[in-house]
Amino acid sequence: MSKTIKVFMDRMLSEEGENALHIANIIRRYSESGWSKKKMQRALSMLSPNLKEMANFFDMDPSETEKISRNTGIPICKITFVSMLLKPKLYFPMDENTVDISKKEGISTNSYASFLQGWRNFIKRNSQYADDFLDLYMVLFGNGKESVSDNSISKELVGQFKKIDIFSLTDKKVDYFRDIYRRLLPSDRRRVADSIVNPYVKGVLLRPRSEQLVVDGSNVAMVNLPYPDLDNIFIAFELIGKMKRVPWPFRMIFDANFIYKLRGSQKRIFEENFQKDFRVSFHSPADEKILEAARIASSCILTNDRYLDYPKVNAAMLRFDGKRVWEDRMQA
Repeated sequence: MSKTIKVFMDRMLSEEGENALHIANIIRRYSESGWSKKKMQRALSMLSPNLKEMANFFDMDPSETEKISRNTGIPICKITFVSMLLKPKLYFPMDENTVDISKKEGISTNSYASFLQGWRNFIKRNSQYADDFLDLYMVLFGNGKESVSDNSISKELVGQFKKIDIFSLTDKKVDYFRDIYRRLLPSDRRRVADSIVNPYVKGVLLRPRSEQLVVDGSNVAMVNLPYPDLDNIFIAFELIGKMKRVPWPFRMIFDANFIYKLRGSQKRIFEENFQKDFRVSFHSPADEKILEAARIASSCILTNDRYLDYPKVNAAMLRFDGKRVWEDRMQA
């Protein structure tokens, strides 16, 4: 292991190194939707305040770095930072810091081309330690003493997930949220988590997953009532969202004639939300489909039915009495 990589590994495991890697991830996300002058200015200021003026080159061709430096008179030590942000796997900035370690690594600094070739070989040999030049530079020389809040990303998550409900939550959205959320600073995580209104959505996004949830829709809607009330289902989901492990994804199965039992606005709510959702199905008797779904995948069933007329299935039973949900460990 080279001395440079050893220093890199030592710093990467420190608090400053973690902050530096966090900043590198913020910069990468700026690039995901394409660079603009404003985003480049923000990214460059995270590297060094005196680089902000280079933001005008946000759309330059990195392969033209030396040519642009000669034609504009801009020092190579500044413009190569833009090259790194544009293509962090291919370009390394050539400033006092990197020239100094180049000498220790035996890498030529006679020209940017020879410098770059030497460092590309270096990163290739050490790819198991550093993914790209951005990580390498940020950990070795970046300002990792202070955390940088990823306000733009956290605001985006808040905007997308603040009022999301059970029917607009999908596997794709869950995976997207978790991928970004895990890279946020703790303060940003708290802000995002506190903004999520729906308890079940919050539980799915932030807590460990357990089995698939199969909901006996007709049964739950009738708990303690002479006629079905969809509020029972929403209340049950809210309570499930507060459990230590939250079942996801969910399926909801109703008796085929369930909609005809609904009164007043309940029918409209059912048609607009439940009936058109791909996770909702109908069967008579619904019990058959519920137990079949639980057999196919590891599941827990939300119901107050005991299914005594059917063969047992290996599924946890979640009971709901209108005010609380608890697990009944008896097998169906």
